[in-house]
Amino acid sequence: MRAKIFHTGFWALAGTLAILCSPLLLWPGPRPATFAIGAFAKLFRRWLQLCGVRVEYRGLEHIPKDQLVILAAKHQSYGDGLCHLARDPALAYVIGDHMLRFPLVGLYLQRAEAVVVDNDAGRRANGALDEGVARLARDSRSALIFPEGGLTPVGGGRRFRKGVHRLAQTLDRPVIPVATNLGCFWPEQEPVLYPGTAVIEFLPAMSADTDSRSFMTELQTRVEARTRELEAEALASRSHIA
Repeated sequence: MRAKIFHTGFWALAGTLAILCSPLLLWPGPRPATFAIGAFAKLFRRWLQLCGVRVEYRGLEHIPKDQLVILAAKHQSYGDGLCHLARDPALAYVIGDHMLRFPLVGLYLQRAEAVVVDNDAGRRANGALDEGVARLARDSRSALIFPEGGLTPVGGGRRFRKGVHRLAQTLDRPVIPVATNLGCFWPEQEPVLYPGTAVIEFLPAMSADTDSRSFMTELQTRVEARTRELEAEALASRSHIA
């Protein structure tokens, strides 16, 4: 019952806000669409909490207050991106082209100047990323990227893609690895919702000065290791609640 209420409210909220805010798409520039997406993200986090899942942000001291960064985040739940935007609505984001297939959502993301990459294009995706890098270089926004290129189940993962390294080197920004256990509460592969406290944890910054292979290996090791620890923490708390 909890899951049905949550999912019904989630889609009702998304659809209603998308329609109500659609006039903002007529305004020039990315700010109106960014505002609408940020507003939805904040409402989503509140709805998630009302349905029993509180989101805790840890390691915020690792995000410099006077420097733009690249957030390289673990991706295991549909709520990951929204929770990041609820914390910082000004974030720019690198997304897969599959997000453009949702009615109105794709239009909002395009107007918000999201960097859209074809997840199946391999090396050909570099062109879109290059365009996005040029755009981000003009903006004064930190960026969010999911190096796995898609959702992964709890306990699993994909090889991290090198785009985050190119992004950080070109923009000359530090990379903040981000671990999470949100998938333990709202998993992408199951139509359920478990109550508890989900964690999004920001780890110490990494420099992209090293070669791509070494950097990506270290980034994935840090994110996956801490994610496994957070997953164990979440599953233990779920067992206690049960």
